[in-house]
Amino acid sequence: MRTIAELQDSLDSDLAWRRSELHSYLGSVRRSSQDSVTQRSLCRAGVPLLYAHWEGYAKHALSVYIQFVGRRRLTYRELHPGFVALGIEAEADAQVGFSATRKMIWKAHTLLTKDDDRATIPWRKGVDTQSNLNSNRFFELFALVGLDASPIQLKSRLIDYELLRVRNEIAHGQYLSVDSTAYEELHQEVLTILNFVRNSISTATENGAYRRAAASSSPKVIDLHT
Repeated sequence: MRTIAELQDSLDSDLAWRRSELHSYLGSVRRSSQDSVTQRSLCRAGVPLLYAHWEGYAKHALSVYIQFVGRRRLTYRELHPGFVALGIEAEADAQVGFSATRKMIWKAHTLLTKDDDRATIPWRKGVDTQSNLNSNRFFELFALVGLDASPIQLKSRLIDYELLRVRNEIAHGQYLSVDSTAYEELHQEVLTILNFVRNSISTATENGAYRRAAASSSPKVIDLHT
């Protein structure tokens, strides 16, 4: 993940197979008899599939973005504060035998003295979505890498209740009725969010928003649908 082209190819190819699978599944829902047992079963099973692609793509996209930034080999002085925090925390975790107090002092000392050192960004381990990617966790991850999630703030309830809660209840064997209209609406909303994630990271990469100077400028408006 050394060039912008490589990053965007990764974002696009990972989104493409997910979009193809979801559209294929939606086609099966549409071809089934309206309100039949088969259609209701497909709709119920489709919610965990939608959730899997929501978490999977968010994790992939953020992970490759962090990898891209980590491979820029920039100094702490050059990086957005979120990446500084990632680097300092990773270095602190590598200090063996430090108590919590000594680790806190070490981090403060490092922040004051290592501005010109090359940052250690922990990109190899990827992003931890904690296996239940709710809106709050997603917004925190976005903020950490200097991305603006405000265009989808109003989708918090959809993520937490219509997607995550319903997925959890279905996955744990509870019966929830999901009709074809509700499923198709959720399908479209999830694709909108995935496009937003892709476009946000692509734009940030092109604009160099991971750099401290660029982070202070006004962000561009992200198209949710393209």
